[in-house]
Amino acid sequence: MGVYAETVRAHMAGSMPEPALPRDTGWIVITTGDLPARDVRELFPSPPRLLVLTTAAPRPPSRGVTYGRILPGPPPTVDPSLHDALRSGYGAAILLDGVSSTSGRVLWQLSSLGVRHVATRGPGTWGVTRTRSLALRKPLSRFEERFDRSRVGRWYHRRLDRARAHLALRSRNRQAFHGEHQWEAHLARVEPLVRPRAHGAPLDVLLYIGQLNSGGAERQLCNVAKGLRAAGHDVRVLTTYPLADENGHYCDDLLRAGVRFGVAGASADPAALQRLLDLDIHPELVGSLPDVIRNPVLDLAGELLRRPPDVLHCWLDYPNVIGAASAALVGLPHAILSTRNLNPRYFPSFYQAWMDDWYRLLARRPGVHFVANSIQGARDYAGWLELPEERFDVVRNGVDLHGMGLPKPAEVDAVRAELGLAEGDRLVAGVFRLASEKQPMLFLDVVERALVKVPRLTVALAGVGELRPQVETHLRRRGLHEKVRLLGQRKDVIALLGAADAMLLTSSVEGTPNVVLEAQWAGCPPVATAAGGTPDALLHGETGFLHEIDDVEGLTRSLVRVLLDDSLRLEMGRAGHAFVQERFGLGRMIDETLAHYACVLREPVGRGTSGTAASGAEHGTAAGRGPGAATHGPAGHGAGAATRPDATPREASAAS
Repeated sequence: MGVYAETVRAHMAGSMPEPALPRDTGWIVITTGDLPARDVRELFPSPPRLLVLTTAAPRPPSRGVTYGRILPGPPPTVDPSLHDALRSGYGAAILLDGVSSTSGRVLWQLSSLGVRHVATRGPGTWGVTRTRSLALRKPLSRFEERFDRSRVGRWYHRRLDRARAHLALRSRNRQAFHGEHQWEAHLARVEPLVRPRAHGAPLDVLLYIGQLNSGGAERQLCNVAKGLRAAGHDVRVLTTYPLADENGHYCDDLLRAGVRFGVAGASADPAALQRLLDLDIHPELVGSLPDVIRNPVLDLAGELLRRPPDVLHCWLDYPNVIGAASAALVGLPHAILSTRNLNPRYFPSFYQAWMDDWYRLLARRPGVHFVANSIQGARDYAGWLELPEERFDVVRNGVDLHGMGLPKPAEVDAVRAELGLAEGDRLVAGVFRLASEKQPMLFLDVVERALVKVPRLTVALAGVGELRPQVETHLRRRGLHEKVRLLGQRKDVIALLGAADAMLLTSSVEGTPNVVLEAQWAGCPPVATAAGGTPDALLHGETGFLHEIDDVEGLTRSLVRVLLDDSLRLEMGRAGHAFVQERFGLGRMIDETLAHYACVLREPVGRGTSGTAASGAEHGTAAGRGPGAATHGPAGHGAGAATRPDATPREASAAS
């Protein structure tokens, strides 16, 4: 929970009615902080006596409020000197900071001393339960927390989420939607939040996403951020989750490009915080939000008030709903929701039934706009949300050709040396998340069949995901662990593709796969399933091969053909490089993105002088190389085949 969400939730708790506890007895307030008597009485004016139990230093009695200590554990316990006072007339307790803020031992002691009821606060209301019941559930909740963090627990919850999603899809059983009338009332009274901007001035663009891990959508967001920055616009990136470890995979790229980034709600601006409180958001309105997005909506709302952008551009389903709800909350006129794949119902472990209602509710706002990265994706989302296809603009993915460059010979040689490849060995690259929609077991089935025809074949699989244990088990059982190398998360993907003779992708669901574009740019022919927007990303028979989603024989046949036919591989590599440069350059994507912004804002939006330079640099050759420079020689050594001192005359001839 960020600063804005924490403050708003605390403010709402202070404005909530008192919990339904007995009024003829004293109340105990359990908190982990320092709570002045004045604040306690403002929260709870009715009970005759109030006792604040806290881990902080107790205050002196005041206004009918006394203080006592909870002694630190383990486990924490109530100060024994208070037991007689508790028996003399305290029949109810309030856990001001939630159930996790106290121990089962404290609850059991209170129950033994006559405290019959305990209240905990939720969004807009109080929940009341029996003290002894809650005390008995505490050890179980501790076990559940540990179980949830364990490997078995994560696997169990993934399976449970999939089962729930499948049931929801079968029965169309949506989560009951409450608070719609509160949203309508709020939207009717909230003032528009518009930042004054001179005509033709650079845009202030806020890009919002869950995290910056190594996913394809995250890569495209970074490409857009860097392209808009080079075009002279003011760009910043905010995320839902902290940017630690792999969640911050692309932070270095943004730093090098001079793009500011951070976590929504990590720090608060006092003026923005006050404006957020002045909105007087109804507790039922906040309570209607699904639990998983409630706090992120408030945190992003605070950021929008802190610095209203001209354009709020959200990426992926959770951030899309969060962004559109936040914009509605503060009155921001426009929110652009970017869909990057087919609709979330294709991903049972990710899909939540509330997405149907919330997407549809927010889509009714005139200021909500949709952009997809493929025609197939736009058509699929429009059908799911029962919207006309005209609501979706299509902006195809763009590859930062200039920033990415071509794989250098030394980098290619380093990858092949790392994998222990000898002259003449073939290499197939797989770069994808180890998740069910990528069908890693189908990938392994194809390469196992290809090994029969190409015995000097090594497979390098780069990516992380929840199916890695199953993949490792499968490799051991089939005796493939020496032929298939699991590389984990990599930052040298372009060098890996440059070192490979072919790239294999076996997804069942796709948007516009970046790896297919990057493979062609590096001169590595892709063999892929025709899932989602993949057919838009390559030319079948010219730059690579496409097959039906479960066509194991066809995928194997094409993969073997690319690996064994040197001239075909070279020709496809050159054609793929030119195809990506022509159709998927970053300059084209930035121009189309700016055109979409202009349509949303209903005013011209252009590039600055720096944007023109960036666009021109991209469409030239990288490092002075021509379109064929990244193609592969017969030995499959990638871009460096013709430049290595030990390149054979046959290699040099093929690469020239």
